[in-house]
Amino acid sequence: MASLLVYANAGVNGFVLDDRGIILQNTLVQEPGTAWRAFLSPYWPADVGGGQYRPLGILSFALDHALAGNNATWFHLVNVAWHAAAAALLALLGVQLGGAAVGTVAGLLFAIHPVHVEAVANVVGRLELMAASFGLATLLLHRRRSAWAWVTFAAALGSKEGAVVVPLLAALVDRIPGGDTRRARPLFLGYAAVAVAWGSSMAFALRDATLSTKSAVFVGLPIGDRLLTVVSIVPHYVRLLLVPAQLSADYEPGVLEAARTITPMVLAGAFLVALAGWGLYRAWRRAPLLAVAIGWSIVAIGPVSNVVVVTGVALAERTLYLASAGVALGLAWLAMHPATPGVASRVVIALLLLAGAARTWTRTPTWRDSRTFALQLLEDHPESYHGHWVAARVLRAAGDMPAAAREYMVAHSIYAGDLSMLREATEVAQLVGDGVGATRFRAAADSLVIARAR
Repeated sequence: MASLLVYANAGVNGFVLDDRGIILQNTLVQEPGTAWRAFLSPYWPADVGGGQYRPLGILSFALDHALAGNNATWFHLVNVAWHAAAAALLALLGVQLGGAAVGTVAGLLFAIHPVHVEAVANVVGRLELMAASFGLATLLLHRRRSAWAWVTFAAALGSKEGAVVVPLLAALVDRIPGGDTRRARPLFLGYAAVAVAWGSSMAFALRDATLSTKSAVFVGLPIGDRLLTVVSIVPHYVRLLLVPAQLSADYEPGVLEAARTITPMVLAGAFLVALAGWGLYRAWRRAPLLAVAIGWSIVAIGPVSNVVVVTGVALAERTLYLASAGVALGLAWLAMHPATPGVASRVVIALLLLAGAARTWTRTPTWRDSRTFALQLLEDHPESYHGHWVAARVLRAAGDMPAAAREYMVAHSIYAGDLSMLREATEVAQLVGDGVGATRFRAAADSLVIARAR
């Protein structure tokens, strides 16, 4: 119910940015009887630039289209339903791991957490909701030692690749007494088989397409600088998961910068990593559920941290959806622990719920339409090259080519290393008759191509 209340205003939102390429311009969604091809195709349509593998997400959008056409309200309400399901599943898991009070508080905190707005209020964010819901169902079935856990794990992977960490979460959850661990061993063999089958299907579907483009923050960085940059982002993770008052849809150059040396943010990140490790060690025997919560957050962030594989984003709030479940469990355990003052903890939880609900409610309208989204992005971060690029695209779609050309110029002045942006800027400059600008953008694009070929 809490999820439905805080996102009641999401129903008036429309389709924004990626929604158009994935839903409105995708034949697998728009043409009846073609959705099954999502199991043989990349997530992104070929004309957009194929990549990633999320067939169940495409099937979900195709089902919405079959039921309601391109009615954006329906798509958004389905998102809210998925989020409500994820919150309910987390509450059930919390009850199993820590009792009724812990489960209830964890479910409520997860339902209203403002960092989820990008996943819930933006239609294509549904993939995070689906992957988390199927992943939480897997953990509940795992606790029962049910082979159905293999099915839900496959569904989680088919929704989004970040769900590959679910077996690790299952191993963490087994830290809490509640089942014969020997009976869990065959389940892990099944998870491995499912992961291999999923990886093979993805390799076939992608063929020559890349899994993901690199975030502009990490382009051209040697591994040492990349790891320094990853550590410098850790304070942002902690802030968004614990104090999500300031939210943004952009964490690219201008907002986040590569760390090429030891900076205050790198030191802060290293301290927080050490603190998390120390907390995990201390809690492992004394407070198993707190240890599970800390480990959960670390494991869930792993696939999007850019430590092993560089992804298309340096940081995105939607990718913290599953990780925030661990935070909700940890805060619920702390609030309900016998050593915590009862009245004080309940007052703090109530204040957190009210503040979180208010922030979620006020943030959701950001995804009303592309124009609203672009204006909010520029208000949040006028220094963001990506914000000005988004504004340029919105203006171009609206037919205001001169204004779009100016936004491309601003974006280029902030960050000159995005090849796709430079090519778009060249086209728009040509359309408005700016030969000098077109030549400059083309030359910059050519220089990038040559530099990356070396």
